[in-house]
Amino acid sequence: METGAPENYTLKSVVIANIVVFIWLVLGIYAIWLVVPFLAVAWGIFLALMFLFVMRKSICTKCRYYGGRCSMGWGWYTSKIFKKGNFEDFPGCFGARFAPFLWMSVSLLPVIVLVISMVFDFSILKTVILVLLILIAYIFGNKDSRKKGCSVCKMNDLCPMGLAMVNEGNERKA
Repeated sequence: METGAPENYTLKSVVIANIVVFIWLVLGIYAIWLVVPFLAVAWGIFLALMFLFVMRKSICTKCRYYGGRCSMGWGWYTSKIFKKGNFEDFPGCFGARFAPFLWMSVSLLPVIVLVISMVFDFSILKTVILVLLILIAYIFGNKDSRKKGCSVCKMNDLCPMGLAMVNEGNERKA
């Protein structure tokens, strides 16, 4: 790991974040399963490939946390399967441009599928899953939690999301 990029995320916070993301993804896949099982399988395979390999290779190999503990712990995981890249290549890489669309689809696709399904076949189970998906997406993706995370991240000078948060008048914490 490059000097100047300390592991400023606790193991507890990394574990909690990964549990929440796992629950979020599984709930989304299950939501789609309730409506179109084949699509849920395809969505699950797509998400597994994107989160475990494509995004790790594209983003995490170029991150200052490579080999260490970022907010999600993916820097350590990535170092076990991919060689380190140049962190200066991070801003223009595929993953940095694609990540917002991936997270948005994780948030919206299951919700849209459930809402449309509920119009034709309402159920309490679908309602509970819908509420949980919206709640997790709000907690994980709201602007205030993003500001807090971006303010301590050692990539916020290169990351489009970090730059946006800093440019909104948020100070970077050392």
